[in-house]
Amino acid sequence: MSLWNELKRRNVVRVGAAYLVVSWLLIEVSDTIFPRLGLPDWTVTLVIALAILAFPLALFLSWAFELTPEGVKRTEEVEPAVSVTPQTGRRLDRFIVVVLLFVIGGLVVERIWFAGNQDDVPASTEVAAAAKEAAERAAVPVAAAETVAESASGIAVLPFLNMSPDPENEYFADGISEELLNILAGVDGLKVASRTSAFSFKGKNVPVAEIGELLDVQHVLEGSVRKQGSRVRITAQLIDAENDAHLWSETYERDLVDIFRVQEEIAVAITTALADILGTRQVSVAVPTQDLEAYEYFLRGRSRFYQRGLDMDVAIADLQAAVDRDPGFAEAWAFLAAATGVVAGGGYSTESDPAVLIERSDQALARALALDPEIPIALASMGRGMVEQGQVADGLAMLEEAARQVSPDTSPRLWLGISLAEFGRVDFALPWFESAHAQDPLVSINHGYLGYAYAVVGREDEGLRIARRGLELNPSGWYWTQLLAIEAVNRGDLEQFVELTASLDRDSEQLQAIQAAVMDADKRDALFGSIPTEGSGPNTLRVILALMMRDTDRLFEAVTLTSRSGQNYMRFAAWLPSLGWLREDPRFYQFMRDSGAEAYWEAEGYPGGCRPVDDPEGRRLDCSEYAP
Repeated sequence: MSLWNELKRRNVVRVGAAYLVVSWLLIEVSDTIFPRLGLPDWTVTLVIALAILAFPLALFLSWAFELTPEGVKRTEEVEPAVSVTPQTGRRLDRFIVVVLLFVIGGLVVERIWFAGNQDDVPASTEVAAAAKEAAERAAVPVAAAETVAESASGIAVLPFLNMSPDPENEYFADGISEELLNILAGVDGLKVASRTSAFSFKGKNVPVAEIGELLDVQHVLEGSVRKQGSRVRITAQLIDAENDAHLWSETYERDLVDIFRVQEEIAVAITTALADILGTRQVSVAVPTQDLEAYEYFLRGRSRFYQRGLDMDVAIADLQAAVDRDPGFAEAWAFLAAATGVVAGGGYSTESDPAVLIERSDQALARALALDPEIPIALASMGRGMVEQGQVADGLAMLEEAARQVSPDTSPRLWLGISLAEFGRVDFALPWFESAHAQDPLVSINHGYLGYAYAVVGREDEGLRIARRGLELNPSGWYWTQLLAIEAVNRGDLEQFVELTASLDRDSEQLQAIQAAVMDADKRDALFGSIPTEGSGPNTLRVILALMMRDTDRLFEAVTLTSRSGQNYMRFAAWLPSLGWLREDPRFYQFMRDSGAEAYWEAEGYPGGCRPVDDPEGRRLDCSEYAP
């Protein structure tokens, strides 16, 4: 007898088939049920691994043993004439058919009924349906029945894990997390940690309780995304950061065309789970594009833009591809404008001509605002550009409009604070810096600007503490620490100057030369002589050194040769308490007048304690009563 015939006689083939069908059913059930029970993703993987490992054992047992009316016996002990394997085989055939029909029926229900029915509600959102029903019974529309809790709740949306075979889909997983974050940010009464702070935990095994404490939130949303072809499976779970309890979890397996509906369902489920805190909330998701390929390009491009990595040109290409496929995709145009503008400003490797990028940025920005005049990042970009072109009052008004919109992106608030501070209104800038820092507490730039503002308004110890924390988060973020070092040396605190400059991530020999030149005026000529006078970077360094050494001639010479960053550095430094020598120099007034400051000051008021006076050398500020 051949091996194949013997395998069939002993029902090994049937047992193998039955095992595979049952294993498939168990895996599908675990993949659906486990997330609802709050079990981690690895438990499903464990079921798959156990099923694979046990398969050879099942085949061996079916070969070596036979089930008889007298019980289990070794196959060799059963005479072929009395063997009941034919009857057992027929029972296995019927079992396989029944289980297959059960599995196929389940798939039909899931993929045709649940995916196709546009009015379906996940099982975990039964509370939402009950709340809606209760409102209807009371003859009050749901929207009108919303109540605001006395204490707002906070939530952080962590980057979802990419469970897809293709690692390139990580950008898609990040994009889904970002979309959910943006949706939840629009829920009244719900504080949402910014994308930058939440994504700082990506790839790190940090306990949920610690994340909640660091971000000052009470809840954390985490999950995973598996995308294969035109299907997507999203698992999400809401966790109480205080006790690590799973408040809600759900798995959504849909066609990609339903991606916006799934996002809305997740947001509805979260607000339902937090109904005791938020009250009843109505959540809806606008569909930004009907072109799913354009949407995927947008998610990848936006994620690359946020990461500010080495592939900014790829981010621009992705966003360009998105608007090429859908010219009406407003948000894609807005981020294309932001990406091209950032790269054009320098600091990123690019194969494009900066002048061309600036032109593309302006065109994309105009298109974005024409399609949707209320996109915060587009409004903020336009406002910042107007300020830099001298249209200060109008630019600040547009920045404030963007900053007041509900958004998890703190850039508009930060840019408004920066623009106000550059024109001496640090008192107006401080609340915006505080707001950006409160929502984005793990971003060094927010610590830096807030620390600077505190130093200007006289809260120096607090400013130093916050700026040092920013340096811990980003050791190369020396910009604001140098501003505080400039203030220290100008008021004669050389010990603090040395301490602050020693913490900078700079070349040690150059740092020692800078410290020595500050201490000894005879060494300053040699130091300045060692720095090139061509190029924006070297001249920005010359601006910084001149501010440290009170060298006005070298300062204004370098400012005329440097880029926007060096000029902005002087604007910031001018409002530090001990830099009255710069504030009251006629050349500084002329520089600020050329920047549009005089028209703004005449209309809105001069910086606190300052007024214009006319001297033989020209108009200047008299800040003898300076009190920002």
